[in-house]
Amino acid sequence: MFSVKDGDRTLQFNGTQLAKSSSERRGTYRWIEFELYRTESGSYILSRIGVSLIFHGAACALVSKYKLSEAPNYELPAHAIPCEECKPEDTLDLVFPEKYRHWAQVFEYPEGILDSLYKTDPRTGARYLTAVAHRLLKSASLVDLEIADVYTVEIVS
Repeated sequence: MFSVKDGDRTLQFNGTQLAKSSSERRGTYRWIEFELYRTESGSYILSRIGVSLIFHGAACALVSKYKLSEAPNYELPAHAIPCEECKPEDTLDLVFPEKYRHWAQVFEYPEGILDSLYKTDPRTGARYLTAVAHRLLKSASLVDLEIADVYTVEIVS
């Protein structure tokens, strides 16, 4: 059984993980992770996690903007990074780590997956897929023919 988070909710299901993809690169402190599943009943579940390693001090303006909660310093992962704006001391007893942002959606058809992954360029209005989305769909296409059909050929009207 798989479990994925959608905000404060958890989706549990039986199925198969089709693909996963990440935009993590060396030297980055925030990135996106995608996972794509197919349930036993044939639905698709797309999971996205916004990951951040950054933590803030209590006086940082981003604490209220992002609605961050305090945590004991000892709970920070060893690779946590202090905010470049507020530059909190790593000796503080309490810090405000950025939260992972969990999102998941269920789709009956693979076309919905593509629609949810498309971004729109605000300047030109053009639709595009990010590199991390392309990698996810390319990997999933190798094991799921329905995904391959909608990813590899787009019918434009």
